[in-house]
Amino acid sequence: MSEFAKKISILYVEDEQDVQEGYARTLKRISKELFLASDGNEGIEIYKDKKPDLIITDINMPKKNGIKMAEEIKAIDENQAIIFTTAYTDSKHTLEALNLQVEGYIIKPVDKKKLKIKVEQIAKTIVIERKSSKIQKILQKILDYQSSITILTDFKSIEIASKSFYRLFGIEDKNTFFKIYPNLLDVFVKHDKYLHGDTEEKFLRNYENLTQENRIVSTASMYGDVKAFYIEIDKIDELYILTLTDITKIQEEKLEAQYKATHDKLTELYNKSKFEEYLHIRFKRAIRYKRELSLAIMDIDNFKNINDNYGHLEGDRVLKNIASILLKNVREVDVVARWGGEEFVLLMDETSANKAFVVCEKLRIAIEELKIENLPSITISIGLTSVKNEDNIESFFKRADDALYKAKQSGKNRVIINA
Repeated sequence: MSEFAKKISILYVEDEQDVQEGYARTLKRISKELFLASDGNEGIEIYKDKKPDLIITDINMPKKNGIKMAEEIKAIDENQAIIFTTAYTDSKHTLEALNLQVEGYIIKPVDKKKLKIKVEQIAKTIVIERKSSKIQKILQKILDYQSSITILTDFKSIEIASKSFYRLFGIEDKNTFFKIYPNLLDVFVKHDKYLHGDTEEKFLRNYENLTQENRIVSTASMYGDVKAFYIEIDKIDELYILTLTDITKIQEEKLEAQYKATHDKLTELYNKSKFEEYLHIRFKRAIRYKRELSLAIMDIDNFKNINDNYGHLEGDRVLKNIASILLKNVREVDVVARWGGEEFVLLMDETSANKAFVVCEKLRIAIEELKIENLPSITISIGLTSVKNEDNIESFFKRADDALYKAKQSGKNRVIINA
């Protein structure tokens, strides 16, 4: 019967000596430890010293009644379990007692059997909550010792998270976290290269659609630096365990390697290999869906003279200046690259030859007006074409190259369309 009651301590406060003695024998048999007090003042002192799990107290007592004592105890610990005992004549205190949200309210004379049942019910709740709290503390310690970040969540709230999670954002606890981030998913950077989602459903769907090695999230730490984490998600009932392993250094090295593999070192434009990748993709799309696509090949006029007369370092300075002009004067969707030597290429999606001519002429003028200290004026020749239904990549590219040749033969510093 008293399986759970035997695991808790009880403070029994009763001013009538004979009543106290009668019930004390019963409470002592069913509890782990029993403390006795004769009024509210004594009850407060014993409570502060012993911290009992359950308090059973009469309401109507001298010096300090049970209501006042309970109010003081609830001010110390709002979760303290309390049972009131009272006679029918104490009805004036009933509302006050109920407002304190105590665990029980038993009418005197108290039936000992009912008292045992009530104590056992409350003891069961106390023991289970204590066990749950203990498990949570152990789990918290385990999480805090791990190098990875772990979060137990339903995406609306955080049940538990490792200290490393809060340290990342310079936050003390989950209450502070949700004052800053209304949604847990707000911490993840919304970028094409990383896993993200505005809602739980989108985030989990995106996670499932990614291969294991691409399940990477990114977030900014309290210091503003961007961190990358490999994320694993497991579900337990209605909750999810999110495990984040810091791969920032690995990701930085990976991105740096990718950048070096796809960009020209000198001009920082795309290199020939990356341009060819874009060319194949966009050419196929243009042919399949009958979309407009224009290609321009650009060559710096008399570039050999610059290298021969002023040196290769000055030649490099010219290349970098021209690359800067190209980037500033094309759209983000356009693909501009260094093709090799003094040649550049420009791929313009959804752009007819006539519209592309306007862009190329603008580039030609900007380069002609470029002033580089200690160097003569620089000009550029441009060959331009747009895709045809019967084209393959080779014919498409050759037509632009032929147009460049005509521009060179026609006096340079001009744009020629080969439609």
